[in-house]
Amino acid sequence: MIAAYDLPLVMSSFLVAVLAAYAALYFGARLVSSKGVERWRWLVSGALLMGTGVWTMHFVGMRAMPMKMAMSFDIPMTLVSWFAAVLASGIALHIIGRKHLGSVLFIGATLSMASGIAIMHYLGMYAMRMSAPPEFNTGFLVLSIAIAVIASGSALALCRKLQGMEGSSALVVQFIAALVMAAAICGMHYTGMMAMTFPEGAVPAIDNGLRGSWMGIPLAIFCMALLSVALVVTALDVRYRRELAERKVEDDKRVAELAYSDSATGLPNRSALEQRMLDIFALGDARKNAFALVYMEIANFRELSSGKDSESVNLLVSKISEPLRKQMSKDVLLARYSPNSFFALVPEHESARHAPMYQWIREHAGTTSMPVLWRTGQSVYPVTGNSTRKLIRAAILPRDPGEVGRFTDMTRETELTGADLALNS
Repeated sequence: MIAAYDLPLVMSSFLVAVLAAYAALYFGARLVSSKGVERWRWLVSGALLMGTGVWTMHFVGMRAMPMKMAMSFDIPMTLVSWFAAVLASGIALHIIGRKHLGSVLFIGATLSMASGIAIMHYLGMYAMRMSAPPEFNTGFLVLSIAIAVIASGSALALCRKLQGMEGSSALVVQFIAALVMAAAICGMHYTGMMAMTFPEGAVPAIDNGLRGSWMGIPLAIFCMALLSVALVVTALDVRYRRELAERKVEDDKRVAELAYSDSATGLPNRSALEQRMLDIFALGDARKNAFALVYMEIANFRELSSGKDSESVNLLVSKISEPLRKQMSKDVLLARYSPNSFFALVPEHESARHAPMYQWIREHAGTTSMPVLWRTGQSVYPVTGNSTRKLIRAAILPRDPGEVGRFTDMTRETELTGADLALNS
């Protein structure tokens, strides 16, 4: 009955298998991260694509085997073979799409898909309803079923692996997996063709309703068009997920900035100050990472803000903070600690480069001739303390209530002790 295989149809069958495998692998990989209606949408789409692709590959491959008589198929049996492929693919993808998957479930998914492929293949051949019963080659029959099991297991394992991958690397692995899977599916089909043959002179049933001419190139074109649409959907979904991930990164960054930023002045807030100190403590070597903590409070804040609404008060605080901001070098963290106070975290506090800043604070601290009256204090890590609470408390609370507005210029100190560094107000 077999003259020679039609090479263009053989290549078409392989191309259909590649497209089906590629789309099904992606759709299947999306199941783990999807829930509810969305999960069912991916599952049904993946089952239809995988089942229809394998089914189309089978019948295109059947047409690649020229026969001496016109080929035809029984419509109900052909539809049942398609349904078997789709149902088996759906069951397999449903199992493989679980978040937690043991070896028993994996084997069950593999056998389900393999049995669907095998039933589809042999039922599709029986759908010709030949005038003579088929003859089976036991060796090729066992081999074809073994290939179906191995191909199904490999496909589902690759699908599972792809679930944890993102980006372009996932698409490359998916394409390679689709090639391997398509080769296995085609191998099972053409091995199965050798396992089930019909005697010379056998012909299809006269009342078969489906002409074989529709099961070759026309079916392949239709299926490839369908799979091309699926691939477009896949590409759009990849782009959407990439954009969604980028937006999430931006949103997380924005939330983090808001969490560590003062809305009125744009300065770092209390949380940012404490986090910076904790980061320095984590470095371990206190001598190499010593810093000063300078406290600056608007002592007459109540009088300045009296009768103003919150927006006016925020604008006032923003204007007051501007001179402070200008005095700080880039490595100094100026943070708004409370509505009327600021902290400056000064690394390498004994460096002469901080002298202009210290001078400005000394000149303005406790000055009553200015509209803003500053109350100041300071502490040094690790001399004053080694925790955020101790350092902040030491800078805020005066040692001697009788002294007001005295600021120690730390660039002029030769030996730093707790007494030397106490700035009283």
